[in-house]
Amino acid sequence: MKTSRKLVFFPVLLAAIIILAVIGCNDGNEKSSGLLKLSAEQASLQIGDKLSVDITLAQTDKLRTIVVKKTIDGKEVSSYKRELNVGELSFPYKFTEEVIGGDEEGILVYSFYGMDESGAVVDASDVVVTVALAELPLLLKYDWSLLSQTIQGDDYAEPYMKDDIYRFNPDLSWELDWGDVKSAGALETLDSYCAWKAICTGAVVDSLYMIKYNVFAPGTPVITKYKVLKLENRELILESRQDLSFLPGFAADEKVTEKFQPVSKSDDFTPYRGANSDNYIVGSCNPGSY
Repeated sequence: MKTSRKLVFFPVLLAAIIILAVIGCNDGNEKSSGLLKLSAEQASLQIGDKLSVDITLAQTDKLRTIVVKKTIDGKEVSSYKRELNVGELSFPYKFTEEVIGGDEEGILVYSFYGMDESGAVVDASDVVVTVALAELPLLLKYDWSLLSQTIQGDDYAEPYMKDDIYRFNPDLSWELDWGDVKSAGALETLDSYCAWKAICTGAVVDSLYMIKYNVFAPGTPVITKYKVLKLENRELILESRQDLSFLPGFAADEKVTEKFQPVSKSDDFTPYRGANSDNYIVGSCNPGSY
């Protein structure tokens, strides 16, 4: 497998350290005086959700404005700034803001600075937002590599399978970089990777279809249906039923569970690695039509 691929991991301890560091950076030298309080200090949301926190002031006459700033991983978003005029509002005041694309790139923090008549910071408070990608955006954001393939309780994932990198494209095509390690007989090199299709209930992906063509039968699509057991927290688990009756001890409707991990997208990704991709063009392939 190519050592240049960067796998995406999010250890809980590291995340906690980052959050504490980010909060520390945003607090600066201001210490809470108890004048400005928020109804929540943390939130877990998805893109498109609205952050909602109630702002309570112990003494409204001590503050003239509340300046709200936004940071991602401690870096201020220069295009964002809201200024609330205390005299024009009723408290508790409900502050709302939509989580937008890009907010998922790091630890999102909204900082509320209570300012007096002279413009000095009298009090400050933060809300830390963990942004989780919805299922389809998560599928598209990363490339994916196989961690395990479980059949009858045993893991059958071979090195050549773990070496493959899957990419799902927004145009409903999918690609495979089969890496440097190939199966016996290099069977993966006999397929043209064509399209994918998701069946959803609202924002939840219930099933995923992957369509490919064998180069010796370019008129017949090979369609595999997967039940999506999990697609969240940067983890993908798929379940399919496959005919493995040609192998001793296996059935014609064998349950196969595959677990994938995300891989940061890289310019090193090469579909049909080592082969001419033009040789894999199949006229019958039409993403979006399956």
